[in-house]
Amino acid sequence: MARSGAALPTSFGHKPALDGLRAVAVLSVLAYHLEAEELTGGFLGVDTFFVLSGYLITSLLITEWGRTATIDFAAFWGRRAKRLLPALFLALLLVGIWANLEADPFRLDGIRADMLWTLFYGANWHFISSGQSYFDLFSEASPLRHAWSLAIEEQFYLVWPLLTFAAMRFGKGRTNLLAAICVVGTVASTAVMMLTYESSDPSRAYYGTDARASQLLIGALLAVVLVRWSPSTPGQRRGVQIAGVFAAAFMLWAFAASTDTQSWLYYGGFQLFAIATAVLIVAIIQPADSPVRSPTGWVLSLGPMRWIGLISYGVYLYHWPVVVALSEPRTGLSGWALALVRIAVTFVIATLSYYLVEMPIRRGALKGAVARVAAPAMFVIVAVASIALTSGGREPPTFLGASPGSVVESGPGPSVATDPSATVPTPQLGRILLLGDSVAASLSDALQHEAAKRGIELHTATRPGCGLITGIPTTPDGEEIPWGRGCSQGTVPYLTSQIAEQQPGIVLWLSTWETADRLVDDRLYRFGTEEADRVVLDRLEQSRRILTASGARLMLLTNPPRAERAETYVRDPEDDRRIMRLNRLFERFAAEHPDTVTVVDLASIVCPSGPPCPEEVEGVRLRPRDGGHYEGDGPAWVAPRLLDAVTQAALEASRS
Repeated sequence: MARSGAALPTSFGHKPALDGLRAVAVLSVLAYHLEAEELTGGFLGVDTFFVLSGYLITSLLITEWGRTATIDFAAFWGRRAKRLLPALFLALLLVGIWANLEADPFRLDGIRADMLWTLFYGANWHFISSGQSYFDLFSEASPLRHAWSLAIEEQFYLVWPLLTFAAMRFGKGRTNLLAAICVVGTVASTAVMMLTYESSDPSRAYYGTDARASQLLIGALLAVVLVRWSPSTPGQRRGVQIAGVFAAAFMLWAFAASTDTQSWLYYGGFQLFAIATAVLIVAIIQPADSPVRSPTGWVLSLGPMRWIGLISYGVYLYHWPVVVALSEPRTGLSGWALALVRIAVTFVIATLSYYLVEMPIRRGALKGAVARVAAPAMFVIVAVASIALTSGGREPPTFLGASPGSVVESGPGPSVATDPSATVPTPQLGRILLLGDSVAASLSDALQHEAAKRGIELHTATRPGCGLITGIPTTPDGEEIPWGRGCSQGTVPYLTSQIAEQQPGIVLWLSTWETADRLVDDRLYRFGTEEADRVVLDRLEQSRRILTASGARLMLLTNPPRAERAETYVRDPEDDRRIMRLNRLFERFAAEHPDTVTVVDLASIVCPSGPPCPEEVEGVRLRPRDGGHYEGDGPAWVAPRLLDAVTQAALEASRS
């Protein structure tokens, strides 16, 4: 029934089914972060939260205006603070304690910044400005990476009451102007998302408040619509329930079929999902005594769903730090066992937080002067703790600090006296050029230092995140690596420019990215198949022609499989198989081009016993952090042995 001239509502009761919808939202996000294959679109649960927040907050603000003809900003923000801050303070303190005890020292500075930006609800803009991708595949994520959505909601809570007040005041108590703001804002925000989306890394469009406001505004528009209209006839009620079922079905499909790299989401898909959520909300909030029952509302009103919804804020807040802290390497668990442990720990913490911290404070456990100073005091305490608990950090290694695809160059080290202990006589090698990915970068400094000791001129130019052949690397699911297209397009210019600038006598090739599945001419080739072998060999030949055009000898360094145990990585036998197949392709390729190509067996130096590779060789942990990159004492141990092998290979090539 249309109610355009009706009085504004003066009360807004609790809607039990909305708690169940919160449960669906948080469980879908939890499943996504636990990498459940059946819910690859679980990240859309955040969008459900956004729509719910927009609807509920706007409904409360309109109701307050209908009751008092004004909005008490201090009271509104005070209620929000009492609801959100206690658990946030606790979560940040727990993250700080974990970081102090467990995090790598080179991550502490980043975690400190994440904690402070989260505390002041600016995490989403911080992640954009610092280049942290929500979809980062290869670095251990921040334990606060999920705080971007909390920041957006809090920014909405700060601004939206002011806009609502202005719209109601200038609209003389009617909701027309507020509805117009919602519509215009939704269109503008959708346009921002489309314009800022980049397939190589969609984080700007994903994190930005301006790009994400549309979901909140769709929820707000729903609140305005329901002030003016509600289903009143049996036909309208049946239509709403049928629409609700279809909306729920679409949402379930999106949870199951969407992936975080699909571009359609950024061209209206997120907004379509938000509209479906809004339709479902209309269906499930119908009164229990309505003659047309809501099947979706009945399911979402079940006791377990409502309880999960009640603690959903804590579940969301704590689950991601738990996932990061309880990693496979740290627990020794994997698969369902690890998932169940993470879920159990998350729910235990969230339950204790809800009943022992959040609810007592919401019910007025703090009174008088204590209540007035508690929040400011805790802000100061948590800020100081964030700094103190994350002190002692150090700069990350170059191969971790560089952005994917950027060229990290380094010239020869300072000349020193030739080392008489070198086990292989040093011939006139000419300039050596090391090319490769982040693994090559992790050896760069040690190789240059060792080369200088031997009177060898060695220049490095690595591209972390990129291999040395063309073709777009993909994930095992066939999705493009976010920066893969840029890597592929930049390969030939990178190789050509380095050869022209350095004019090396020897080129060292060290990269693991050639083991990735890759797209070539829009066709996906799965590494490990005969077809993919031919593609890799063809691309190797393309790169060889460039690298040897000026007379340089190309030395392909074999890759060792990952170390059996590492701090942040669990060995995968499939990775080992791919590495060993690539090494065999190197041998085959060198045999086809004996005049210009040599294989240098780095794998036998680092992994003398074959896979699984030992964690230590001669008492030295070569690749302690992730089992692939050389850190700590590893580079200094590897460098002289690798240069011995390179020198020996050069001697043998000169005799042939």
